[in-house]
Amino acid sequence: MVIPEMDSRGVTSSLLLTELDRFLQLSLTERSSNSSAADQQTAAQTALFLLQHLPPARPAALTYLAQVLTRQVEAHAKGGAVESKAEGGSGDDGDDDVTSQLQGLLLELMEVAPQVWPPLVSSWAMEQLGRWSRQFGPALCRPDATLEEVLAVWLACPPAKGLMALTVACIAHHPDTAIAALLQVSATAGPSFDWVVAHVGCSFPSTVIHRVLALGLASFAANSSHGHHHQLVSVNNILAHLADKHRADIQRALHSIFLKTFSGGDDPETQAAVPFLLRLVCRSMVGTLLEAFTSELHTLLTWERVVVLAGQVGWWIPKFFPSASKLQELIVHLLLDTATAAPTLLTFLVEGASAASPKIPPAVAASFNNILENVVEELCGVAYWRRSQGSPIRIPFLSGIYSGSISDKTVPKTQGGIWGSGGSGVGVGRSGTTGMSLAGLLRCVSSTWPLPSGGGDGSGSSARLKRAVQVVTLLSVHQGAATASSLFSELLRHPIGRHDPRPLLVPIVMSLMSSELPPTATKSPLTLALVSALEEPDAKSQALLMMLQSLDKLLDVRGTKRSVVHPMLVDSLLEGVPYLARIINTENLGTTVVSLLAKLPLDRPLAVGHVHVLAHATVFYLLTCLHHDEMTHKLLGVQKSQKILQQLSRSVVGQNLIIRLLVESAFRPECSYLFGAKPDSKLDIKEVEEVSLINANHTFDSWVKMPQSHTTIFHAGIIGKGVLRRKSIPTLPPDLVTFHTQLLVNTISLCCRSPPQEVSGGTMGINTVALMLVELISPDIMFNGFPWPEEYIKFTFERDLSIKKTFDTQPVAWALLELVAQNRSALCFCSVLVRALTAALIAYWATSPVAKADQAGEQLATTVRLLQIMVTGQFVPRPLSVLPQLVGQLAPHEVLMLMQDLWTYMRDNVPSPDRWVQLPSGYYSRNFDQQLDPKFIERLRLVLQVNVQSVGHLLPTIVSQQQN
Repeated sequence: MVIPEMDSRGVTSSLLLTELDRFLQLSLTERSSNSSAADQQTAAQTALFLLQHLPPARPAALTYLAQVLTRQVEAHAKGGAVESKAEGGSGDDGDDDVTSQLQGLLLELMEVAPQVWPPLVSSWAMEQLGRWSRQFGPALCRPDATLEEVLAVWLACPPAKGLMALTVACIAHHPDTAIAALLQVSATAGPSFDWVVAHVGCSFPSTVIHRVLALGLASFAANSSHGHHHQLVSVNNILAHLADKHRADIQRALHSIFLKTFSGGDDPETQAAVPFLLRLVCRSMVGTLLEAFTSELHTLLTWERVVVLAGQVGWWIPKFFPSASKLQELIVHLLLDTATAAPTLLTFLVEGASAASPKIPPAVAASFNNILENVVEELCGVAYWRRSQGSPIRIPFLSGIYSGSISDKTVPKTQGGIWGSGGSGVGVGRSGTTGMSLAGLLRCVSSTWPLPSGGGDGSGSSARLKRAVQVVTLLSVHQGAATASSLFSELLRHPIGRHDPRPLLVPIVMSLMSSELPPTATKSPLTLALVSALEEPDAKSQALLMMLQSLDKLLDVRGTKRSVVHPMLVDSLLEGVPYLARIINTENLGTTVVSLLAKLPLDRPLAVGHVHVLAHATVFYLLTCLHHDEMTHKLLGVQKSQKILQQLSRSVVGQNLIIRLLVESAFRPECSYLFGAKPDSKLDIKEVEEVSLINANHTFDSWVKMPQSHTTIFHAGIIGKGVLRRKSIPTLPPDLVTFHTQLLVNTISLCCRSPPQEVSGGTMGINTVALMLVELISPDIMFNGFPWPEEYIKFTFERDLSIKKTFDTQPVAWALLELVAQNRSALCFCSVLVRALTAALIAYWATSPVAKADQAGEQLATTVRLLQIMVTGQFVPRPLSVLPQLVGQLAPHEVLMLMQDLWTYMRDNVPSPDRWVQLPSGYYSRNFDQQLDPKFIERLRLVLQVNVQSVGHLLPTIVSQQQN
């Protein structure tokens, strides 16, 4: 059937009667279930014709068309549309034509008569969409589908999509009636109708928001019964869907209704504006309306307007609220559910309660004070109850105070209230924020900043001080350890002792330190604050330096406060040892960190990892101080480093590690010049490289081996690390080199004298020094034992010369060997070094061209130093102890004879550690044989007799020994 011409000039009364009669017959036939698809199509086309040309038939035509569209939606919900298209049927094409023709017809009619058709079409379309949503929504959408998914499913249904287009057109032509119909259907259809509201609101956000609020206010004012919903649920649902993308429009609309109260009008809607907003935001299920309303509210709520609102409360009570107590309960409820505006509202309450301004009447100040007391009371009750139940503490008001004090941070979106109906909650954690402003926080809890240093300006300041401490303590305890740690972090960043508002800061610090943590917390808030600050990538920040300085000063607190502050500080700093170790060598922070660590009891049992990182960092800092030009800085840095290293040496792991680091660093090219190393000095330090031995073997064993051929090749690539590029090494003055060497030796000596608990006598540390010297200077493990060989010159001659060269180019080796000799028994572990030096000196004196030994000044000094080391370490008995004083007066051949006799004695009397015994004083002494074999001192006696004029005073030593 072809649709009749849509021009009214071609429509006669007979044609209208004919089409009406046909429509009635087809409708009756369809109702009897004997109609065919063609008859239904004809009836729909006739209904469209009558809808346009016969006004009395419009309700019937719309009703019939609604039935036709309902069948299409039902078929779509059951999948009939998809099956029909798959079978190649054409019935659905006719249904789609009806939908498109109806949409086109009604759009054209609304353009022609915008005052007549939009109210009719909007009411009819909303009714059908609401009915379809309730009836077919469960079949079309999953129960857990999101609003976007539900909207996509409905817009895929042609009838629903067509009616949505008509609804949007109705709002564009006649918004009042269309939005009124939207509210009416939303209230009856419930959540199933949300997709329609969301789509319409996104098309006309500003219009829908203002119209919805205006109609909701009108309904609320008309029905003043406080127990009636007044379409508040529908208004709330619509605005909630628009809040994500159009929050600014909602905020402007709510604020415009609020300002309507102060316009001076006396109509019902003006008088009901503020009660309507309070009821509306109270029913906000996700807190979006409350946040939108309270945001920037402090810019609108002046004290003059507060007085105006206070005058209106009298006739609010019986009309919109049951009693004054219920109104106050509602206000407290909203305040505790407020997160974003919590700082400004708290400041507003504190100022109002203090009655500081003459513009605030006493009655208003009393009301503010009453509300503030109820807020704190409810806050404590809810927080402590939640804590006793063991559930997560999420109090929007406290979370808002915390978030509001964060500088240059966006307040996070909040969801879920603590009262069961509405509100917003914020879980403050480490991942949410990174810092807060102490001034901003204290500004939230006190009306003045900074507070007077004298303790306040009367009872008002005292009350504000008490309230500030109470709120901050609640914030730290009940918001969790993360919030407390943030407060600690910011408090410690405040300079202690300078511009310190002590009436506020000191009570807060003491209160936080004495407060208990939630049961789930594993670390103290101070530990979390320290770790969080040290984990930040910008370790050179001034705030971190201020925090470290504050911790350093707090460790020096004396008196009654020390018993509260000091143990917590010590435990937290010991937990943060790895993080402090990372920044010891950071510019501008190292001095403060070392000063802080030097005050800690590091001799407590620490984790091995903590000892490891701290030992490395402290040794590096000590060497950095030695590089420093300023003498005071150098001495203070070394002194504090020594204190730290001495305490760490209380453990076996710490002592061995520190000694190895100190000894090895003294030979490193970067530091050896500090201790007098010559520019051409070179010592191979073992470097651990990640090289697979099996892979290397496979590489060098990958060629084919031919019979009777060589299987060795020479690698033509880079050997080792390639060509060494020598850097210019500075030469320091001798006195400065001596000073550096003495500082190093003193540090090692202190670490050696700090024996672990399970090791008596403190020999382990000095033994480690001895073994390290052997490992570094003589890495060859062959013939490194105690015995001295038979032939002293030819044996390992090249290695002996290498060891001698190391001692010549690295003077620090002599100082360390002298330190080892002072322990006597530990020198046995350096027998290979003493042996090599003796052999090299014997070789020199055997070929020395000089006439007198004192003419070879450098070699003589080396010989004297070596002999003195052997005497100090008790390698030789008392008669041979005169050799250091004697050799300088002899000829080279005489020195050679004495050195050879010394070698023979060492060969026959192996210096083994079991030859030494520990004395009660802690020192070690060697038990020599009672009678020394004359062969060891015979040539010594002859040399003394020949040179009696110069060294005769040494002869009694030998004579007395021989007589014994």
